[in-house]
Amino acid sequence: MRLAHVLRQAGAERASAVLLLSSDSTVNFEAALQVRLLNPTAEIVVRSSSRLADLGALLEQRLPGVAVVDPMLLCAEAITTALRPASMQASVEVDGEIVQLHEGPIQDLRHQKQVWLPEAPSGSSPVWLTARSPLSNRELSAPGLARRHRALSWLRGRVQQLRVWLRARTPLQRWAFIVLILLVLVGVRIFSREGGWKQGVFVTLALLKGEYVDPVNLLLTDITGMEEVSGWLIGGTLLYSLVGTLLTSALVAVILERLLRERLGMERIRLPRRGPAPVLLVEGSALAQRIAQRLRRHDQLVVTVESGGSNGSQDKGIVQFAHLEEALQALEGRPVSAVGLLSTDLLANLEVAMALQQRWPDAGVAVLAHSFGAADPLGALLGGLAVISAVDLVADAVVATAFGERVEGVLQLQGSHLLVVRFRLHRGDQLCGLNVCRLEHGYGVTGVSLRRPRHREPILLPPPDLVLAAGDQLVVLATAASLRSIELGNALPPRFRLRIRLPGAASPERRFQAQRSLARWIGCLPGEVVQLLDGEAHLTPPLDREIRDLLVEDLRRQGVECSLE
Repeated sequence: MRLAHVLRQAGAERASAVLLLSSDSTVNFEAALQVRLLNPTAEIVVRSSSRLADLGALLEQRLPGVAVVDPMLLCAEAITTALRPASMQASVEVDGEIVQLHEGPIQDLRHQKQVWLPEAPSGSSPVWLTARSPLSNRELSAPGLARRHRALSWLRGRVQQLRVWLRARTPLQRWAFIVLILLVLVGVRIFSREGGWKQGVFVTLALLKGEYVDPVNLLLTDITGMEEVSGWLIGGTLLYSLVGTLLTSALVAVILERLLRERLGMERIRLPRRGPAPVLLVEGSALAQRIAQRLRRHDQLVVTVESGGSNGSQDKGIVQFAHLEEALQALEGRPVSAVGLLSTDLLANLEVAMALQQRWPDAGVAVLAHSFGAADPLGALLGGLAVISAVDLVADAVVATAFGERVEGVLQLQGSHLLVVRFRLHRGDQLCGLNVCRLEHGYGVTGVSLRRPRHREPILLPPPDLVLAAGDQLVVLATAASLRSIELGNALPPRFRLRIRLPGAASPERRFQAQRSLARWIGCLPGEVVQLLDGEAHLTPPLDREIRDLLVEDLRRQGVECSLE
């Protein structure tokens, strides 16, 4: 496949797209260069691995029309959804924002959008997209208010961090922290009776540092004889000094442990004792790291095992082990919410999966099968394992990439494979001029995020009346059939029409407002809808469902009679 005469025999010179999908990434890259020399205009899709990610990024920058696809990384969203605990909602990450997936009845129509699932089984519950943060955090206009708002936000953040830190400690550690705070407050109160609060702070901190003679001498400056010294003073200062000695010894022990660990390279990994049950990921390399990062954004503890790696923790919630035995020893006696087996060896994955399923019967187990087609029957045969086939998930994504679209992920919902696709609209694109509702109903896609050239923040769940223009970047959930319809321009027509009538006694202002509403929702110039408001009953042009509902609400508010045809 790297030879020019073989590529000519295969028709590479005349092809509109060339997919290079061998298991050897190096061969694929060399063949891509040869194809580009033979065909300067073809879309080239190169299958790659995470090991050559940097080379792929550079090649995409230098050679337009070349798309480098890592099939394993495209499966990250689907595997994350399969491994999520029952308490965590499924979600998809788009433009740095998290959009949650909710299955069941609608909760809030203003901040939810239904997902188009053309292959969903009959009787299944609808799936809704919900923006995690519907309102963006904008700074207040007044400078003084903005500074105060930032200060309060900083203070709330520190308090929240303290709460999280306390929740992660054992009961004994929390009680020790509370006792230490009480000792400081009581000591300042007692030792400041004679010389003021400054003396109280100095004596208390000196005693808690392990000193005894100097702070006690400061308290005895006004006492002429030892017979005047109170026994409570001697006992209290001695108690504070003993506590301070213990604190100093503990601090020295921690410092020595860190110095020896850095010098000898030995570290004992301890998992947090409190918090959610962890998710265990075995092998997977870059795929495991991407899944772990997605789970961490939902405050989920993740334990990863990577052969040939080193023990350590790159993140507070992602703990790494070099061997599975070490991870199992650290997880001894603890429940695990889910287990993911992500190596390239299907039989090794199945062996470890069945062994871990006996250890944690209640944990969800997901097995990655790189080239095994019948994933669902295999999972049912082996007792309910979630077998995820990379071939099934990624095939549609690779085909979509061959048509020039950028696929950023793959989801699996109710038996349908949904692609997370980013459209970059250019001048003359057939999608320019369509509103979001027409795009969704015409082609069966779901708009998730819209990024406009002059706006820093993306528009999550873009409204149905928003019109697409050149320069926009639109992220949608779509099937391969939907993308094929977009490429061919085969849009389904609108299905609804309204019969409207504006009473003849309506004022000119109301007539003008109704004219503006019709022009806005129908998508035409105001002068083109004048004949619909002459006092007689007329049918509107065909409309989509969301546009119909919004238009009915708007016209009825202005006194226009509306009925559905």
